[in-house]
Amino acid sequence: MATMEYKCPNCGGPLSFNPDKQMFSCQYCLSDFQPQQIQAMYAQNEQSETYDEKEIKAQERRAARGEGDGDDLVGYTCPSCGAEVVTTATTAATNCFYCQSPVVLGSRLSDAFKPDRVVPFALSKDKAVETFLKLCGKKKFLPAGFTSKKQVEKMQGVYFPYWYLDEQLSGALTARGKKERSWTQGNRRYTETTIFRLFRAGDMQIMNVFERALKSNSREMLQSVHPFDLSKAQPFAMSYLSGFSAEKRDIEQAEAAPILDERIKGYAEQLLKDTINGYQGVTTESFNHKVFNKRWNYTLLPVWIVTYKFNGEILPYAINGQTGKIYGSLPVAMGKLVLWAAIIAILVFIVCLLGGMLFA
Repeated sequence: MATMEYKCPNCGGPLSFNPDKQMFSCQYCLSDFQPQQIQAMYAQNEQSETYDEKEIKAQERRAARGEGDGDDLVGYTCPSCGAEVVTTATTAATNCFYCQSPVVLGSRLSDAFKPDRVVPFALSKDKAVETFLKLCGKKKFLPAGFTSKKQVEKMQGVYFPYWYLDEQLSGALTARGKKERSWTQGNRRYTETTIFRLFRAGDMQIMNVFERALKSNSREMLQSVHPFDLSKAQPFAMSYLSGFSAEKRDIEQAEAAPILDERIKGYAEQLLKDTINGYQGVTTESFNHKVFNKRWNYTLLPVWIVTYKFNGEILPYAINGQTGKIYGSLPVAMGKLVLWAAIIAILVFIVCLLGGMLFA
């Protein structure tokens, strides 16, 4: 399998994208380079990468059978040390398990599988770890070793694939609402209820509606780390992946389209409904819409991932690689909780006992 490796122009050491500097940095000679400079240097090599036709056809056959390819294993040779490394079929960038050199599996993100854009990491690993530890510091009764150095060093930066859809559409809403008027006459209380049929229509542009493009058990995690500031998105370049892991999509546009179309329809209906003011109990009777234009964006988004095994269960934690937003529920060590409750109970008993002796 073809691989891409980004080398320092000064010393030949491996280059990685530096989130703090938003530049490419060499850990050996400490040189920094602008993204445009590195992209220009490797543009020809990146353009020569093509997705293996056999792999495309194999994926199409698996998709037709309703089978995912995320568990298939594929090998490549590390260009730095020559070691044979095995990855899953969706892995598009990683580090060599032996020499830790960053490697981009370029052919997996080319041709039809080339993303439209990428949001580069803005949160470094050190800051991501700091954010995670700050969250843990607010929680008591964590299991032993949960925040150990060995544990947090496993944190990994991963670019995950998403589909984004923008739509221009017109919509027409028919709804029912009511107005009530109450007054008192003599010793009687009267209420008058008037029912109205309401109509709203308009043209709308709904943008940046997203859905994950990776089959995974962690759908909630991949959706919950949003939002991202897409104004920081860059046209896709493989070099941004150097130093991180990345996954290519295994959910195609046709599979994501019904989900996103239905979601956009709901947003459009709610936008029109929100223009109805001054009525009570507004309910929709009908909603029709017509889509004039669609624009898809296949996007890679940055997420820091760390997992913890607790009571035989793998607990994932995700940190938005741009904003620092955290997904995940912290576990509770019941032994510590029971011990703490026992200590509190003993202290309360002692205080009550001493109080009784003083007032006896």
